[in-house]
Amino acid sequence: MKWITILLLILSFSLFAQSSTIDSQSVRIGLALSGGGALGFAHLGVLKVLEREGIPISYITGVSMGSLVGGMYAVGFTTAQIESIAVNANWNLLFGANPPFGTQYLPERQQKQRYIFQLRHQNLFPILPEGIIPLQNVELLLSRLLSNIEYNTGYNFDSIPIPYRAVAVDLVTGNKVILKNGRLMQAIRSSIAIPGVFSPKRIGGYQLVDGGLLQLLPVEPLSEFNPNFIIGSLTTKHTPETGIALIDIISRSMDLIAYEDLIKQKKNLDVLIEPNIDAFRHSDFAKARDLIATGEKATESALPQIRAKLAGRKVVSHRNIINQRPPSIIRSIKLEGLKISHEPTVRHELRMKTGNYLRFEQLIDNLTRLFNTGLFQNVDYRLEFIASDSVDVIIELQEQAYGFYSFGVRYDNFDKILVGLEVGQGNINGSGASVRGVIHLGNPNDFRLGITGTRIFNLAFGYGLDAYWSSIKHSYYVNRSWQAEYNIDHRGGIAEAGYVLGRNSFFTIGFKSYQALYQKPTLSFFDSIPEHQWIIGPIFRMEYNSYDDLHLPTRGLAYQLNCIYAIEKLKSTDDFLKIEFNSERYIPFSKHFLFRYSYEIGASWDKVATAEYFRTGGENLIGFKSDEFTTNNKAILRLGSDIKLFELLKRNDYPVFLRFIANIAGFQRLDNLIEDIKINRDLFWGVGIGIRTNTPIGPFQLMIGISDIGKPVDYRKRVNVILSVGREFRYTKD
Repeated sequence: MKWITILLLILSFSLFAQSSTIDSQSVRIGLALSGGGALGFAHLGVLKVLEREGIPISYITGVSMGSLVGGMYAVGFTTAQIESIAVNANWNLLFGANPPFGTQYLPERQQKQRYIFQLRHQNLFPILPEGIIPLQNVELLLSRLLSNIEYNTGYNFDSIPIPYRAVAVDLVTGNKVILKNGRLMQAIRSSIAIPGVFSPKRIGGYQLVDGGLLQLLPVEPLSEFNPNFIIGSLTTKHTPETGIALIDIISRSMDLIAYEDLIKQKKNLDVLIEPNIDAFRHSDFAKARDLIATGEKATESALPQIRAKLAGRKVVSHRNIINQRPPSIIRSIKLEGLKISHEPTVRHELRMKTGNYLRFEQLIDNLTRLFNTGLFQNVDYRLEFIASDSVDVIIELQEQAYGFYSFGVRYDNFDKILVGLEVGQGNINGSGASVRGVIHLGNPNDFRLGITGTRIFNLAFGYGLDAYWSSIKHSYYVNRSWQAEYNIDHRGGIAEAGYVLGRNSFFTIGFKSYQALYQKPTLSFFDSIPEHQWIIGPIFRMEYNSYDDLHLPTRGLAYQLNCIYAIEKLKSTDDFLKIEFNSERYIPFSKHFLFRYSYEIGASWDKVATAEYFRTGGENLIGFKSDEFTTNNKAILRLGSDIKLFELLKRNDYPVFLRFIANIAGFQRLDNLIEDIKINRDLFWGVGIGIRTNTPIGPFQLMIGISDIGKPVDYRKRVNVILSVGREFRYTKD
């Protein structure tokens, strides 16, 4: 009996010791982060609370936005650093299909933003894009943030501070792909590529898109690390999707497709954290701060459950230490993917030199310069290591389909509906020049053929050659009283060349020759206008524009100088000189209030052709009718202010402004106006109030103007309305 008692005591002690060992065993936590577009910013709130509470993460897997947040955290960025990037990033810019505004020469961005929609073609057959947004700007940002640590960790995701996996789907095979080595930027870029919204990422033989297409919550990929405690952060909506953006619709569809796999993945979790993001949309990138807060709140609620399951167990974290890898010397720089563009033109944009040490900041600057030329749809790099101290840099270039169709539509209550179509071919023979044909219907009807370019032999020389025919309808006033309408047909051409002065200005010198034919009613007051006139002579144009947006600016200065000198000896009908100078400035005093002023000065000497008269009224002189003043001199001063009321569709690129304008004009030559001014006789006053905002087809404005202030004029005759929507794409307006 004594021995039985002793045996039972030994057995009990052994079982107790084994139980204590189990309870106190080391615990390594794996974290799985779901997709969800902008909703995935909530993961950052999850990480903030876990970090604050001293709950270390040993392994991370991510899909879509979870791969971006998780990847940044895994390489060593703090939650504060990631939050700063998320909150302060210009997501409209990052998701833009074109180089960032201001990085291209002024003539290039004017031409690129002339129309609202552009479709690429090859041999006149339209090419549908792989995705609406190529994500090149996102790639450049991620490359700038991650290239150094990729290099120092040997392009192995197990060697970064927190071992990491990204999940993507190969469009070729339809299979899930777990990315574990290579360039981390490319892995994240592949995993966030929502099909139909963002273009796929090609890596090797794969064509990769968002892994959320098959697996919304990547718990299973954590099994490779064999963690013994798994936390999942899931950002899916439990309410109907209210977003109307394409990213909202497709992301919601992906949630539904991957629902069965989601149930399976949840079974392998120890704790599920599910932020309440029902009030948000997948496209709410501007609400990063609020989404992060939802993640924090959900994690704080889950802390009791996490602590209860970890009670008595030792949570450990082993973070890899990153050693600086010795820099490599650039042995060669190779260009891959050039088919049309000339290699010397491309190499001119590179600032790296063989024989120098590889510096990733400089390398990404070079890729950015190449993308900003507008010649390439995608630029990237890879490294081929020759020895421990030397490397070949291969710059991977994906050229655009250089053919283009451009479409525009505009409405205003003076000229009604206008539509525009431009068909062209860019980068002719690798020169960067574009040839185009233009059809504009409305007022004016405009048809032209032309060629333009902004570089000659790598120098910033702009040039253009246009042949055109246009027909413009005008109103004829006598003593400011409407009489009739008439047409002016322009038939001729223009050739010009100039130099680009930095990113915001340029000048051109050229030659203009056209015949103006006047289609006029048989009324006596048209007798002074001839049947036709020739205008032939040199022209000069200079422009500066530092606007933050060409169509809806909120800050910046712009001015333009135009001169034409018609010479009778060159077969012009008459000699005359015409000079026009316009300037406008927007000055923001706060986020919600800005002041603006502008002025126009125009003067002419000798017998100016009727087609070259200044036509004032409508948008450029509030309160007066379009064409109400047809003169050979003008001086206009405008003062105004804009007050931001709210954001249309809750998007910061659709601000709604309340606008106030006051303007004054005189139509004598400026020196005469100053010397002998009679306010009631020589000056014309107007004020206006209205709104302006942005729309999917371009800026919208509605203004109510009142003219002839202080003069005894019938009230009904001095109230005018200006309504316009759409980008101004016309080459000829006067």
